[in-house]
Amino acid sequence: MFLRRGRAIAPLMLLLASPLRAADDVKVTTANVEDQRVSDERFGGLTIELQLTGAGAADVKAIRVKVKSAKDDAGTNLSKPDKEEKPRDFEEFSKDRHPGPEIRLSNPRRDASSIEVTGDVELFIPARDPSAKQKIDRFLSQLDKPLSNAALKSAKVEITPLSAKEYKARQASGRPTKEQIAEEGKKHGASEKEIQEAIALMDALTSLGGEEPSENSILLETKDPDGKLISVELAHADGSDLHSQGRSSNGGRELKTVKIDLAEKPPADAALLVTLRTSKSLVTVPLTLKEVVLP
Repeated sequence: MFLRRGRAIAPLMLLLASPLRAADDVKVTTANVEDQRVSDERFGGLTIELQLTGAGAADVKAIRVKVKSAKDDAGTNLSKPDKEEKPRDFEEFSKDRHPGPEIRLSNPRRDASSIEVTGDVELFIPARDPSAKQKIDRFLSQLDKPLSNAALKSAKVEITPLSAKEYKARQASGRPTKEQIAEEGKKHGASEKEIQEAIALMDALTSLGGEEPSENSILLETKDPDGKLISVELAHADGSDLHSQGRSSNGGRELKTVKIDLAEKPPADAALLVTLRTSKSLVTVPLTLKEVVLP
């Protein structure tokens, strides 16, 4: 049986007593609470949307929420265990972002009326550390080899601008060939029909990778094992933005290929603007939500 609860606006539940400067004044409030309780605990759940307010909220460029405990007033543990070996990535943040960052919890008991949550909120504020912003000039002159930059090296981040030929080669190297799929299928006793279906699925997934790169495309490969790479943008030599018409990516922290499409061919002296998470740019504040009323 499925029971859907509506949305509710929750009151201010979190006060930040932290090392933030006065100019960095930030408050975290709950915006919406969405409760979808179902009989099967594998489905549904509780979502709490957060919003950042205050004079310093405009300086926050990314956020990560770590839940330590979450219980309803019936004593049910609502924390979903994080099975990932590494912490989750930071989510890019802006005051205009809707919906805001979310906390996802398990189903409360049907007779529960409120919950309490504790944890930490990590705020990425690059203005606190000049080294969090890196401008790499004329990066297109260094195709197919990692960029040399002390801040990137310190963060264990590797960024390689790619030529179209190398970009295609690296994408293809990560995909099994039709022959490999057929051989693997036969090892496991798959029928010819099942093998062809697997090949068709691979072709379909490949097509989702987007259009072929053009002379207007910026192609990159990134390695970011510790999740310290917040964003990569393009700029003219004077630092003004080079606006993209779209971007696509494939992969994860360990290895990712990125395609950024511009309206026109990028200038030879284009610069790469890299935003990195550093220890000085982070502020960790306690998260304490008390008596959050369930809708």
